[in-house]
Amino acid sequence: MRFEVERNELTANTVANYLPFELTAGNVLGKNYLWRLFFDYRFGTNLLATANYDGRKLGSGKIIHTARGEVRAFF
Repeated sequence: MRFEVERNELTANTVANYLPFELTAGNVLGKNYLWRLFFDYRFGTNLLATANYDGRKLGSGKIIHTARGEVRAFF
């Protein structure tokens, strides 16, 4: 299991500035929070389960939750 937390703060002299998406890495003006949870579990030699969760809050926007799960069988 692994857990990561990231906080970035983006400030500008004026709100009229246009900041390209590539330059800001998708962050918006204000405080940006990202958190991630990764979980892997092996049920034996041929079965692996993986679960990932991402959460983010960009500026004054709403919190966005994303989860993924996967089970793999090896033959």
